[in-house]
Amino acid sequence: MALVDLLDKNDAPPEAGAVFDAVAKEYGFVPNILRAMAHCPDLLTTFVPFWGQVYQSLTIGPRLRALAALGTAKAQECTYCMAHMTASARRAGVAEQEICAVGDVVAERNVFDEREALILELADSLTRDPDGTSDEMRARLRGAFSDSEIVNIVLAIGMYNLSSRFLKALSIDVEDVFATTPDVPSETKQLERSGQ
Repeated sequence: MALVDLLDKNDAPPEAGAVFDAVAKEYGFVPNILRAMAHCPDLLTTFVPFWGQVYQSLTIGPRLRALAALGTAKAQECTYCMAHMTASARRAGVAEQEICAVGDVVAERNVFDEREALILELADSLTRDPDGTSDEMRARLRGAFSDSEIVNIVLAIGMYNLSSRFLKALSIDVEDVFATTPDVPSETKQLERSGQ
C-alpha cells in the first residue's frame, strides 16, 4: 500500500487534472506515480513534460531508450518500473528473449549488439553506483556513441533511477492494467488494440 494517497482527478488540484487528462488520453490510464505526484501539482506539471521529452527524444530512439529503462528497472529491482518498462520494451520491438536477457551479463553479451549491451552495462553500473562510470567505460561510450547520444542515454538512466527511487520510497503499487495473462501485460494488449 502506498505511503501517500493516490489521487484521482476529482481529488487532485486543478493543475493536476489537466495533466491527468492529457496522460489518460495518451495511455488510457493515469499511472500511479503521477497520482502520487499530484500532491505537489507544481512539481507534477514540471516533471511530466520533462520526463516525457526525455522519454520521447529522437536522439537514441525507442529501442535503445527502452533498453536503458529496462536495464535500470532490473538493476533497481523495481517491480513497478519493470512492469512499465517491459511493456515499453515490447512496444519498441524488443523480443521476449531479449527482455529475459536484461540483467544477465552473459546473456546480454550473447543477445544484444555492442551498443545495446553497453547501454545495459551503463544502466546497471550507474544504478548501483552513481559514480560507476570508469575511464574505460567512458572510452567505450565515446567509441560507440555521439556526444548527443551519450547525454541522452545518461539522462534517461538518471530519470529512470529518479522515478524508481520515488516509487520504491513511497511503496507505489503497479496499476491493475498490468494484470498479466500468459506473460503479456494487459496494458500492452490495450495499447496494441488502440494502435499505439
